Amino acid sequence: MVDAVSSRLRFLFLSGTFAIVSSGCVTPQIQPPLNPVTARTQTSDRDVQLVLSTPVGTNLADPGLITTQAAWVQLIARATRTIDWAGFYVASAAGESLEPVLQELSRAAARGVRVRFLLDKQMSGNDPQTLRFLERLPGATVRLLDFNLLATGSHHAKYFVIDNREVFLGSQNFDWRSLTHIHELGVRIFNSHIAGQLAFLFDMDFALARDRNDTLESNPPVLPRGPAVDVEVGVSPPQLAPDGIRPALPVLLEVIRSAQKELCIQLLRYSAHQGSETWDTLQEALLQAATRGVRIQMLISNWNTQLPEIGDLKELTRHPNIAVRIASIPEVTGRFIPYARVIHSKYVVADERTLWLGTTNWERGMFMASRNVDVVLRKATIAKQAHGVFSRLWNSSYSVPVDPNKEYVPPRIR
Repeated sequence: MVDAVSSRLRFLFLSGTFAIVSSGCVTPQIQPPLNPVTARTQTSDRDVQLVLSTPVGTNLADPGLITTQAAWVQLIARATRTIDWAGFYVASAAGESLEPVLQELSRAAARGVRVRFLLDKQMSGNDPQTLRFLERLPGATVRLLDFNLLATGSHHAKYFVIDNREVFLGSQNFDWRSLTHIHELGVRIFNSHIAGQLAFLFDMDFALARDRNDTLESNPPVLPRGPAVDVEVGVSPPQLAPDGIRPALPVLLEVIRSAQKELCIQLLRYSAHQGSETWDTLQEALLQAATRGVRIQMLISNWNTQLPEIGDLKELTRHPNIAVRIASIPEVTGRFIPYARVIHSKYVVADERTLWLGTTNWERGMFMASRNVDVVLRKATIAKQAHGVFSRLWNSSYSVPVDPNKEYVPPRIR
């Protein structure tokens, strides 16, 4: 079935012609681009903005970066025609930080903005009440995609497109905890080429959520092909990547292999195994980089301390030029919050010149079986900002070096 769906999709993609569809703390405002025309093929520093979440009670906030909640509210408020939101799941709670976002979505729908949501079907029972809220927004459409039937994985992507001209993409789930209790990094991009690619991907998956044998809705959009000048999207899994957008793993490997001096990596999960079987594609790329003299710093969450994953991290520490640290975020005093108080960001800074950022944990299934979306920003200004986020956490009291002789006990997650 996957091969049949993929074949039909690729036929449609190849038949199209090229076109671009355009049309807690003090935080900076999102500014419109200086020149929307040039934004179609290239981005100025003003057209790209990092978006940061930090756990309350920590000293990890960066006053120079906008918070996720503020960015989401501002972007939704600016929508005039369409909001297409792709996520893993939705989770809210009374009085918590996602409520202002939901209220802004309600206002957008009320003023006539077409709102569509695409979520993972296997996670649809996570918060039925908020899911019903989304379904009842005026004119809104919610579809659930069972990616397990397509590629044995999940719809793990986290992005949204505003008016086919502006996008948000990052590690942040549509979850109140991602706004106030988890370390997350995302990016807002004003670039109609990139927005067109993600709008196409959304339409493709939105159609598949209706019918696994479907291709796209009637009057399908046309995919802008290839990367923009300094921004490139990568998509997983490869068999369901539209022609014109490269699969995510080769894009990431290119970033690793092109590094000359330094790689700073922050992840929720890293594994050189799939179950009991070895999957060392990324492990080998990192070892090769270290061998040629690249200094590698890896910052991994304490959720990754089970076997065999902790063994993979210990193995990396035995090689020159590789340092690995485990980050642990303390619980809120007197309160345990499930699936929170963790570093969830997924990004790499190469030579303080290139930033890879996305939704993909470094595990085989994330690249080969699940829908994920990543972006490479070849922009030194943005890369340096992300490097500052990394350095703040790397040098904090929350991170400690991996001890090759220690028996690790994974933390409570739920």
